[in-house]
Amino acid sequence: MSTLRRTVGGAAVLLAATTLGATLVLLAGFVYQLAAGDATGALAAWAGGLLVLAVAFFLLFGAMLPDEPTTPSEGWVDVLAFCFVLLGLFVGAPFGIAGYEALRPETTAVAPPLTEPR
Repeated sequence: MSTLRRTVGGAAVLLAATTLGATLVLLAGFVYQLAAGDATGALAAWAGGLLVLAVAFFLLFGAMLPDEPTTPSEGWVDVLAFCFVLLGLFVGAPFGIAGYEALRPETTAVAPPLTEPR
């Protein structure tokens, strides 16, 4: 049973960190748009929802941790969880960038049609 708990905990921390990485990029995009004066509420809503999801995954990871170590050599589990968090933060950034590009407002200007001189 402890192997299953470790596997679920590892998957939960990886998903949590990936979601957190995407959230941070979306929040950065929202702050950039806020400073530029054309912020959309969709970015803030998505970032808030992803933040709640990241907290839920971190809570699941915390629930999967053993109450007390069964063996004295449990230190590698902590190192593995830390590496999963770093990996998730890096992996989450492209998802956040893709989400920012999908949710940002259209900024291209359309030139007026050319008319022939009379």
